[in-house]
Amino acid sequence: MRIAIFSNAYLPTVSGVVNSIRLFRKGLLAAGHEVHVFAPEYEDYDDAEPYIFRFPALDLSDQIDVSIVVPIKKLIEPAVGGVKPALIHSQHPIWMGDLAASFARALNIPLVFTFHTQYEKYAQHYTPIAPKLAGLITEEIVRRYLRHCAHIVVPTESIREMLAKNYGVEHGVTVVPTPVELMKFRDLQPEKVRASFGLEGEEVLLFVGRLAREKGLDMLVRTFTLIQELRPGVRLLLLGRGPYEEALKSKISKLGLKDLVIFAGAVPHEEVPDYYAAADLFVFPSTTETQGLVIIEAMAAGLPVVAVRAPGAVDILTEGCGILTENTPEALARDVVDILADSERQRELSEQARRAVERYSIPDVTARMLNAYEAALSHWQGRE
Repeated sequence: MRIAIFSNAYLPTVSGVVNSIRLFRKGLLAAGHEVHVFAPEYEDYDDAEPYIFRFPALDLSDQIDVSIVVPIKKLIEPAVGGVKPALIHSQHPIWMGDLAASFARALNIPLVFTFHTQYEKYAQHYTPIAPKLAGLITEEIVRRYLRHCAHIVVPTESIREMLAKNYGVEHGVTVVPTPVELMKFRDLQPEKVRASFGLEGEEVLLFVGRLAREKGLDMLVRTFTLIQELRPGVRLLLLGRGPYEEALKSKISKLGLKDLVIFAGAVPHEEVPDYYAAADLFVFPSTTETQGLVIIEAMAAGLPVVAVRAPGAVDILTEGCGILTENTPEALARDVVDILADSERQRELSEQARRAVERYSIPDVTARMLNAYEAALSHWQGRE
C-alpha cells in the first residue's frame, strides 16, 4: 500500500505527533508498505530518509517548536500526483490538513485523520482574550474537518468516547495507540545520567514533555512543594523545553526550590530512555493529553508512574501498572510520597509496567493501523 502522510510538523521537531509519524512510518516500511511524508521545511535541516517532501514554511521552531506551513497547493501538486497514494493520512485539521483533504477529494481517495490533540483545550490555553469562544470556534473547525474523513484514528478509548460525545462521531473510528521502540529501553545506563547531575543516592522524580502551561506544570510545582514538606530532599528532573520554561524557572526560584529542580533541556531521542531509568518515579500531571506517550515510555523503562486521572493516563494505567490520582496537588503529593516510601510496591509496579508495555510494540500497533487503513478503503469503495 502506498500512503501519503500530511503533517504540520516533522523532524527535527520533537513532539508526540512527530514521534507517532516516525514510529508508524518505521512499522509500515518494515511491513512492506510505501510511506511518503509531506511536511514543512526547516532551516539547516536535511532529511536522511527517502520519500520526505518538504515545502516552504515560516520557521518558528525557536519560539513555538513548529514551522507554519505556507499552504500553496500548486507547490505540492506535482509530488502528490507522482506518488499516487492509495490513501492520505492527515495529522492535523488545519494547514497541511486542509491540503490533505483537498488532495483526497481531487484524487478520489480516502482521507484518514488521527485525532492527536484535544484542540479546544489547547485553544483556550493559548487565547488570553475570550478563551471559551476560542474553544468553541476550534471545536467547530474540527467538526467540519471530520466530515471530510473516511476514517478517524484515536489513540485511546477515552478519546473515542469524547469524539462521540462532543462531535457526534460514533462510526468509522479505530483506537490505535502510538507504539514504542521497546528495543531502545533495554540495557539502559542510568548511572551516567545520575552522575552528570550529581544525583547519586538521591530520590528522583521525572517529568518528560514539552514545558508548556497546559501540561499541568503549575500543579506539578505546587505538588513538589508539598512533597518537600513530607519527604525533604527529593529531587525533580524536568526533561524537555517549551514556551513556559523561563516562567517556570522563575516560579521555582521564588519558592526556594531552585537547588532541588533540574532543567535538563532537550536531549537526543536515543538518550531519553536512560533518563527514565535514572529516576525513581515518573510524575504526570497533564489533563490535556489524548494518549500520553511518555507514560508508555516510562513503563518501557520499568519506571513506576503516578499520573492524574485524565484521558490517556486512565486508558494506559487501568491494568494496575501505575497509580492514578485525583487532580489536586495534595492527592498527587500523597501518592508520590507513599510510593517512594514503599520499595516493594515500586518493584511490583516496575514489573507490571514491563509486562503491560509489550502491547505497544511497533509490529503489533502497526497491524492495528493497517486495519484502520483497510476499513477506510473498504468504506470508500463501498460508498454510493
